[in-house]
Amino acid sequence: MIRTLFAAAAIAAASWGMATGTTAPIGRAEPADANCTEMSSNGICIYRNCTDAHRHGRYDIPLGDPEYCPAQDRDNDGVACES
Repeated sequence: MIRTLFAAAAIAAASWGMATGTTAPIGRAEPADANCTEMSSNGICIYRNCTDAHRHGRYDIPLGDPEYCPAQDRDNDGVACES
């Protein structure tokens, strides 16, 4: 009996969400900076590591770029997160 009530409640809740349009959107892309660990003072994304930068489409970040991080420039050639 209890299981039947829980199942009915779950079905009703799912149906209500579909009827009111409160289900999660499908197929929307994340904004480019959605997963940044922090933002610089000028609003530029600062990546926690090169894997994170690559996920956001950033490779070969040159010295002078606001997103350049010396810790991510392994060979100290002025280019971080090389491809």
